[in-house]
Amino acid sequence: MPIVFGFSNHRKNCLENELSKFSNESKQLGAKSLAIFGDFALNQITPDTSLDLLIIQETEEKFINRDEFWITHLRPSVHIRFFVYTPDEYKQLSGDNYVINNIKNSMEIIFQDADKVL
Repeated sequence: MPIVFGFSNHRKNCLENELSKFSNESKQLGAKSLAIFGDFALNQITPDTSLDLLIIQETEEKFINRDEFWITHLRPSVHIRFFVYTPDEYKQLSGDNYVINNIKNSMEIIFQDADKVL
């Protein structure tokens, strides 16, 4: 497979545009906090880098189904992975959960409400 020069820059622009759109719209859709993590947050962008989002939201939805809300309402144009936790879940898991601790290692907070859960 040939290497396409400049595609990582194009991918970065696409991810930044999507993040800008989401950060504006997600508050209106009930997000209490929004953060990015992973390769995009670490600026290690390749042509297939995804936008990894941590969303804190009050919801009664089962964890496994929470990303559907964000996918259907935000209609992403790039690959996005949504990790959606309630404030209580995030606080409870923050101490010793492997996934949460890995997220924290590269997390960049985009916004959070006055509760400052992140």
